[in-house]
Amino acid sequence: MSKKTDEVDSEELLKKLEEIGLSKKEAQVYLALLPRRDTGTSNIIRATGLHGQFVYDALERLETLGLAKHVIQKGRKKFSANTPGRLIALVDEKRLAAHSIARELQSRFQGAHEQDFEVYQGRDAFVAHEFELMQEMPEGCTIDILGGGGSKYMGILAEEMNELEILRNKRGIKIRYISTVSQGESLRKMAGNRKNFEYRIFPNLEGGIIDTDIWPDRLILQFYGEPILSFSITSKEIATSYREFFNALWTLSKP
Repeated sequence: MSKKTDEVDSEELLKKLEEIGLSKKEAQVYLALLPRRDTGTSNIIRATGLHGQFVYDALERLETLGLAKHVIQKGRKKFSANTPGRLIALVDEKRLAAHSIARELQSRFQGAHEQDFEVYQGRDAFVAHEFELMQEMPEGCTIDILGGGGSKYMGILAEEMNELEILRNKRGIKIRYISTVSQGESLRKMAGNRKNFEYRIFPNLEGGIIDTDIWPDRLILQFYGEPILSFSITSKEIATSYREFFNALWTLSKP
């Protein structure tokens, strides 16, 4: 790999580390630590080209975040990077903190209504919303889904699907899914691999690019176009009404 390619890759990594909350200098120091073990600050200063005080401040911050650690050797601090897996935990901690703050602020929100409407556009917003819902909904609740976009849903979540399933099963959230005849084979396989998952086939239901998701307090319409769009209506009354309709279809559908 060329030096120019390495520089481009490093710049991309710096940007991504900044996106999850590190300053540019903290990201530079963390990247400099990754290939080194028990190294002194002078080596980090040379590797990053940063002023010593910036390096000291960044190391202190990285240790606070759990991304770096130090040992004392001959009276001097030697630093190492902790596993990059810690970055995932940091993002999760921020997400949980954001949920907590949002719930507290919502109680003070002057414009709060019994019925609210939100739109989520694009894959990143869609995935983040799915995790938020799975985290916020009551444990042991049921999600009722009507539609034929199951394979599209799985494809959009991709590598995050397993993580979402772990969270769903940890919280005991169940799924009932009514779909099309064309989805039958994939649903049979899905039911064999997913816990707390039931499905039925409605003979006259046509396939498409829209799913209707019924949560305890909201109705969500998922449009699997380009980009994906989610329309979320928060209303327990609407959710209850649609669930009654879903229950009628569930009775008429075939296991």
